[in-house]
Amino acid sequence: MYLEHWGFKQPPFANVPSRSMFYRSPQHEEALRRLLYVIEHRKGVAMLTGEVGCGKTTVTKALADHLNRDRVRLQMIANPALAPEELIKAILLKLGGSAANESKTLMLDQLQKILADNAAAGFSTVLAIDEAHVIGNRATLDELRMLLNIQTDDEFLVTLILLGQPPLLRNISELQPLKERIAVKFNLGPLDAVNTMRYVLFRLKSSGAGRGIFTREAVQAIFDSSGGIPLRINNLCDRALLMGVMHNAGRVDSRIVRAAIEDIGE
Repeated sequence: MYLEHWGFKQPPFANVPSRSMFYRSPQHEEALRRLLYVIEHRKGVAMLTGEVGCGKTTVTKALADHLNRDRVRLQMIANPALAPEELIKAILLKLGGSAANESKTLMLDQLQKILADNAAAGFSTVLAIDEAHVIGNRATLDELRMLLNIQTDDEFLVTLILLGQPPLLRNISELQPLKERIAVKFNLGPLDAVNTMRYVLFRLKSSGAGRGIFTREAVQAIFDSSGGIPLRINNLCDRALLMGVMHNAGRVDSRIVRAAIEDIGE
């Protein structure tokens, strides 16, 4: 409702992960480059962790834009809290297979054939497992490890990217065979004050803003309240913009931000 008031072409602080809104902070850029390295060199496993809202899924969506689609097939499993056999079924369906009324043995045979055919055709197969920290069944994690046994003499036929909150580190540490296959791991932390300012400006500009909207003091208040976590920054900025419209404000100052913080806290 505030697009016209502020001169936006699209909402600048929507919380749906978007490739076009990928802010390349130094750490997000490093995470992206590490994932690209794992894929380009056909390593077994990469692990990207971080608190809720730090940008793990956004990094993965940006990753898709950097991959050669004629060489890499990337699929994401969004809900991996499954029994081992159900996870194999979900992966098989994502890769274009059929899992109707088939035994686990037949599904694994079909999965191995798909991966081998992809490799023979010159494709790398990449599976991103989002919210991997919710996998509470150790047998399911072990099933993921077993996928890495599908390989040629010198390379894996599938690369796994595990995305999750910090408890994923503990879960993996308890499964040494999988831990040893991790080629790259990286933890995304909150943005610092400088990158919070740049993040807000980037999102505004990407949405069509032709002028400054948030005062420096307003962004500082947003940083102090959000702790630099992009998801929280988005929520606060969005609410502040809405309240700015309600007050017919020309800019968002620290007073409006404080009101937004109180409004969200109710």
